[in-house]
Amino acid sequence: MRLAVRVAATYELQDESFGCLMVEPSLSGERHRVVEEDLTTSPTRSCVLGRDLYGNPQRHFIAPKGRFSFAFSATVEVEPNAEIPEDAVKHPAQDLPPETLIYTLPSRYCESDVLSRMAQSEFGDLAPGAGQVRAIADWVRSRVEYRYGTTGPTTSARGTAIDRVGVCRDFAHLVIAFCRALDIPARYVSGYALGLEPPDFHGYVQVYLGGAWHNVDATFAGLRPALVPIALGRDATDVAMMTLWTPHEVVEQSVEVCKVGD
Repeated sequence: MRLAVRVAATYELQDESFGCLMVEPSLSGERHRVVEEDLTTSPTRSCVLGRDLYGNPQRHFIAPKGRFSFAFSATVEVEPNAEIPEDAVKHPAQDLPPETLIYTLPSRYCESDVLSRMAQSEFGDLAPGAGQVRAIADWVRSRVEYRYGTTGPTTSARGTAIDRVGVCRDFAHLVIAFCRALDIPARYVSGYALGLEPPDFHGYVQVYLGGAWHNVDATFAGLRPALVPIALGRDATDVAMMTLWTPHEVVEQSVEVCKVGD
């Protein structure tokens, strides 16, 4: 299917600032291809596209004091989202590709070591693989209330496990922490989601089973029709849409994702 993606935001900068912007998906991935795209930033003294530690497209810019804004639009061909295959198996640690090992370890917002006992108690008796991951997502969906304004940028998986409330970021962090506690590689993905209400950037999970990465979204009981990854990393720290090195305020932000064509 073909999606039209649009995002725009305006910030008030208290001083000239260096910034990193991540709203541009890779031009091609396993399940998507960018047909066309356009990015405008205003005003900027410099604006260069690079890549971060994980290979994510990352725009580096310098903006003067005052109002700074950006607008990004793209047409993306994407395969329909799919469930984890029933026969997707868990790999022994020694058989995992080296690049996946980092996603079995605790990180700032996914304290899998702290939540290990809980993960073993709730899911340790289940057969490893797709069913176990599905059980984790179902548990988070049923035990955590989705509610805006209840968590902040420092909320971690441990906090979500205790308070049982949060948004997509918090749901994803808890799923990741439980999976890693069971030695299943799991990573955080920021992306665009078709059918998300209200429209916004979306945080979800990818787990490594059966030799491939698979999408997991604990915020939705069904299957999101399409997901376009922007950036991936250990947790939300690695995939922030905007990082600025000066005090600032968000003036406005909008995200639109819609299906186009047949």
